[in-house]
Amino acid sequence: EVELFANGVHIATAAYETNFGLALTGAWEHRNLFGNAERLRVEAAISRLGESFDRTNARLSATYRRPFPLGTPGTLVVNTAILRERLDSYDRDAITASILYEQRFGRHWTLGAGPTGEIGRSGPPGGPLRPSNLVGLATQARFDNTNSALDPTRGWRLRFDVTPSYSLSRAQAYVPVRATASTYIDFQGEGRTVLALRGSIGSLLNAEAEDVPVAQRFFAGGGGSVRGYGFQTIGPRDAQGRPRGGASVIEASVELRQRFGSNFGGVAFVDAGGVGLEPFTPT
Repeated sequence: EVELFANGVHIATAAYETNFGLALTGAWEHRNLFGNAERLRVEAAISRLGESFDRTNARLSATYRRPFPLGTPGTLVVNTAILRERLDSYDRDAITASILYEQRFGRHWTLGAGPTGEIGRSGPPGGPLRPSNLVGLATQARFDNTNSALDPTRGWRLRFDVTPSYSLSRAQAYVPVRATASTYIDFQGEGRTVLALRGSIGSLLNAEAEDVPVAQRFFAGGGGSVRGYGFQTIGPRDAQGRPRGGASVIEASVELRQRFGSNFGGVAFVDAGGVGLEPFTPT
């Protein structure tokens, strides 16, 4: 993997995966767009270039952040993306958008809420794509008292996401819920031997897995989930052996980070996880 930076902003990445081929990412960011602390980031990515073209993934996204207008405390965050996903778990072509209001409370808590929506089609890998139009109300709460945003050695991070949603294509109301917690323990007080623990649990409320678009279901596997398994490959499968997603998920990770000298370090970890077809019943 090769990365380029300009003025501290990540502008390009090139990576090669032995199973999927080349992946390219480019980004542009302005941190004071109109002179009032507005931040705009535009990013384009294409991946799985080693496979046939019909399995190539692409994404064009933009994120705009600014202090909330009219002097109201808080931040307005607008996200939009055009997606082409060709994964082992599902295929999706979609346009997504969200408008969130975020407000900090005290030093460690951030709360956010706002409408979200999607227009597109999704379906099993290589299969027919069905309309997957939906609207929702994203709500989230985050707690962070760690000592570093990028390389924490002590403290806690908690995140709760609840998104009441309605599938316009299936006339189905449902509520994805997920809670994630991580903590960091510094054994020597110098950041050289750190134990990192992470756990996550999620469930669909008011719906079975088959009632919601496939991209809205829970999956596990891959980096940031259960390492050693392919991305989104853990869980129930359909008659063709393809991941189908579930209505519940649970993940856990134990990681020991050890530094050697000034410039070297190593990590040992154990991950576990499962996905279930029924809410809160992972298998």
